[in-house]
Amino acid sequence: MKKILCLGDSITDCEHCFSSDMLGNGYVKILSHKLAEQGKDCQVRNCGTDGFTLFRLLQNSRLYLSDNPDLITILIGINDVGLMMNTDRSSIQKQEMLLQFNSRYRELITILTKSVSHILLMEPFLFSWPAVYKNWFPYVKEMSKQIAKLATDFQLPFLSLQQELNAKAQIYGFSRITTDGIHLTTQGHEVLAQRLYSCITAHNYV
Repeated sequence: MKKILCLGDSITDCEHCFSSDMLGNGYVKILSHKLAEQGKDCQVRNCGTDGFTLFRLLQNSRLYLSDNPDLITILIGINDVGLMMNTDRSSIQKQEMLLQFNSRYRELITILTKSVSHILLMEPFLFSWPAVYKNWFPYVKEMSKQIAKLATDFQLPFLSLQQELNAKAQIYGFSRITTDGIHLTTQGHEVLAQRLYSCITAHNYV
């Protein structure tokens, strides 16, 4: 049986601690069901935590290795951007935080790759609805570039999500894909789960 751990913040969490199967009500649960439907012998575990930043993931990194996972997926970053934008930081301070994010992410991958065969990095995303988030886009874009570069450096897959999710929002309307510009609706989670499932199977991780 392959063990898959999904790390992240509230987008991953989806109240998993309050669900009977501990999978939550988002993309992690949908992914688990898709794998089971296709006869994949996998155990999916939701390790998302509401409010987590990359630093909190890094602090808990060694705990995630206790189950000897075969694959770890990581979706993190939007709370780090929120911290930059909601704390009256200067432009210089924001750039310093981006550099720190990159350094910590590299450290996290370095720790995990010593024990885990496969790691999949996912792109943080944001929507332009409500309009207040338009100012966040340059930082999310820069963060995405950093993560993509780390994926290249460590020879890991990078799952892009921003373009796909925004395209779906343009087709179906933002309120069908996102609840508040950051979190996803059930339909949004379906899109993410399908993208993740396709990436996992394309790399023969299960």
